[in-house]
Amino acid sequence: MDIALFSPSSLFSEDDDIPSTGEEKVETQQSYVQRKHVFPGMELIIREFSFHRLNANLLWPGTFAFAEWLVEHQSWIQGRRCIELGSGTGALAIFLRKAFCLDITTSDYADQEIEDNIAHNCRENGITQVLPHVKRQAFLFSVFVAACLSPCLITLFLLILVS
Repeated sequence: MDIALFSPSSLFSEDDDIPSTGEEKVETQQSYVQRKHVFPGMELIIREFSFHRLNANLLWPGTFAFAEWLVEHQSWIQGRRCIELGSGTGALAIFLRKAFCLDITTSDYADQEIEDNIAHNCRENGITQVLPHVKRQAFLFSVFVAACLSPCLITLFLLILVS
């Protein structure tokens, strides 16, 4: 039996292995934490929920690995209109907009807190025109992916990122 490389239980502990500078700012009764995270070539300030009823809304370790991979393969994404499925905090989309001026749309559950948090993170990182956002009512991942692969959406977005 293979050992899991990442345990979901670590999402809810105080000691996480997510790369950060250690500078944290706790806001309003610890409902969320604002952290500095190091992405390739830049540092982003991202507000993460301590707990959210619909999703983790934390940066997963894979976010940073995927960002590095996208930097190495930037020719695959430059000049394309993209949608990120399951954007959570919006950190990856914000990184891609800042690093490559990528035309990217965020998406997640149909929840105003999630959308507002992505908008907050955009503004906090100097993106004054908040990234477009698509809400999904019942965010069953496979159903959402199937919907995104419909011909009308494929013509709208040239690249679909699933992180």
